[in-house]
Amino acid sequence: MSGSAWFMLALGVVVVIHGVVLLTPVATRLGTASGPLMIGYAVLMLLNQGLMLTRDPMGSGMDSGMGSGMNGGMASGVATVDGGMVAIAVLMLASGVIMTVRRGMMPAASTSSTTTETD
Repeated sequence: MSGSAWFMLALGVVVVIHGVVLLTPVATRLGTASGPLMIGYAVLMLLNQGLMLTRDPMGSGMDSGMGSGMNGGMASGVATVDGGMVAIAVLMLASGVIMTVRRGMMPAASTSSTTTETD
């Protein structure tokens, strides 16, 4: 696995742990940090995919030709952008922005006003 793949694996584990924590009562301890954390995760994912664009698409060295054997040139380790990862990162970015913006709109405590009618 490449360094980029290891990075995405580690980031994925952190994101899953964060998601599990959001489903527990411990989520209140995170406070307003969840939205910015989601934005940070999304930015890291998009940056990682952007770095994939800057790599040499033909590989390097002797492996990049037609190659020999059944694989042909496919074994050269060509890394391309993963559309699924970009889509997930965009959704996480939108989710983080919504969580951050809505947190500012929500009242600190849920207070429901009830009116009583008097005759």
